[in-house]
Amino acid sequence: TQSTQSTQPTQPTQPTNTPTNNPPLPPNNTSPNPNNNPPKPPSSKSNITCLSTRGFLDCTALKTLITKGHDDNFKDTMWDPDFAKVHNVAVTRPSHDAWGIKKVVLIFCDDFLQKVYHLPYWHSPTANTGVAGRPTFKSLLSPVLSTLGLPSDARVVRMLLASLPPGVTIPTHHDTGSWVSKSHRVHVPVITEPGEVLFRCGGGAQHEMRRVDCTEGRIFEMNNQAKHAVSNCWSKHRVHLILDYVDDPSIIKTRRLLPPGETLLQTRRSIDVASDYGSTRIPSYLIIGAQKSGTTTLFTYINQHPLAVPGRRRETHFFDWRWPEHIPDVAGQRSHYCKYFQAEELRRHPSIITGESTPSYLLHSTPCIKRVKSVCPWAALIATLRNPVDRAWSHYRMVTSDDGTPAQKKVRGEAWRGRTFAEVVEAELSAPHVKRLLDDDTEEALEAYLETCPMGTGSHSLVARGLYELQLRPWLREFGRDRILIVKVEDMKRGGMQPTMDRVFEHLGLPAFEVKDEGAKNARGGRDDMPKDVKERLEKVYERFDKKLFEVMGWEG
Repeated sequence: TQSTQSTQPTQPTQPTNTPTNNPPLPPNNTSPNPNNNPPKPPSSKSNITCLSTRGFLDCTALKTLITKGHDDNFKDTMWDPDFAKVHNVAVTRPSHDAWGIKKVVLIFCDDFLQKVYHLPYWHSPTANTGVAGRPTFKSLLSPVLSTLGLPSDARVVRMLLASLPPGVTIPTHHDTGSWVSKSHRVHVPVITEPGEVLFRCGGGAQHEMRRVDCTEGRIFEMNNQAKHAVSNCWSKHRVHLILDYVDDPSIIKTRRLLPPGETLLQTRRSIDVASDYGSTRIPSYLIIGAQKSGTTTLFTYINQHPLAVPGRRRETHFFDWRWPEHIPDVAGQRSHYCKYFQAEELRRHPSIITGESTPSYLLHSTPCIKRVKSVCPWAALIATLRNPVDRAWSHYRMVTSDDGTPAQKKVRGEAWRGRTFAEVVEAELSAPHVKRLLDDDTEEALEAYLETCPMGTGSHSLVARGLYELQLRPWLREFGRDRILIVKVEDMKRGGMQPTMDRVFEHLGLPAFEVKDEGAKNARGGRDDMPKDVKERLEKVYERFDKKLFEVMGWEG
């Protein structure tokens, strides 16, 4: 899991600009975006729409409620983190905490809007804020929601009060996270001195940023994707209400009311509650093959997602040659399997997923299917396929390569070393069990063939591993089409990685995320290096099998 790095506070400069109001913002806090592309932080745009006044709030009653403890005398008040741990819920904001910014959190969400939490100070009229006989935050802040056109809190994803100490600067930055581009950021100065608080926003360079009018009670929306900074040059603590809301509440996956004293377990992009410890199921997915068909590349891209982490070993081979025959019960097998993953951290953070990629599972369906259904029947399955001729050439190049560690070379095997690609192909096509497999095209023939194949080495099945429809047949029958996502390497190359990864993330139940396209992993040469006569021979062998695959899958050839 990731931790957030903080920046040390810098000393403020005295304000010299004059306050400026700006026209209303377009939806979602962005400049007009006709192509609906993901918004990016501005680089050097001085004309970006940054601010708009939405209305005004009489802060008198709110100030009465929150004034006690908002300064350095916060012990045993709502601003006291230890008090909040008991009567509200403690929330970590690493950078703000490092700057000494105190907070009263009412509503909070993770970065992907998977979970929105309503804290006791917001949802419970009996929550102890340390102020006797006080009105509720919900009653005092309902005029703000009404001003923003929000009939309820159903579209609010974050709401908190932040107390900035005197002499502290939050340096120039822009907010990140998936939620930022989907939400409106609203500020309401509550305890402030406009002439002594320098709040700037907009543009890309320092001189392009405009002074924000921080008059008490002004409800203003700002584009927090634009650069902004604040310096409290006042001698007292400055308090703002900060609120974020979305236009479409359906993008929020879950909302949850937290009880007083609940513990949040946070990473940089996720938030879980301690009472959900152990609710995750490990692993969340398996990439089952085919070998030399982009499995390493796909696994790498999945783990770019902030809500995914790799296991301790990418290829566990747990369900084939590392199967623990000495453990007879399912509970014991699951416990043993979890040793290949960061199980304890995953139990603490059930929003995070993990998986493995063992490409031999697809071929060895007879033992693997039964074991997968027993140990992790919940796991999403992914199969990657590649032009079978190119796959065979890459397979040969890997096994006969001189690079790699001694352990890798041992697993690859020695059977093909010192032999040409043509010789290996000829030997396979001439073998009786391969001839039967090509003639019969049945699962019985495949099972009989696999009985002749060694476990724990890659020097076999050069031809058979390219018979994709036959290998997929039992997996699709036992798990169904909905459980297995089939990805073609050629689609990744033609359309780029992002469309493919959009499908993969959806299949894994992960929110959308833009990956960094870094190219193929573990690649072994191109088809231009392949002997032409062998290539043509393999194309003829695979022709009818490819045709059947495309028919079964409903693909256009």
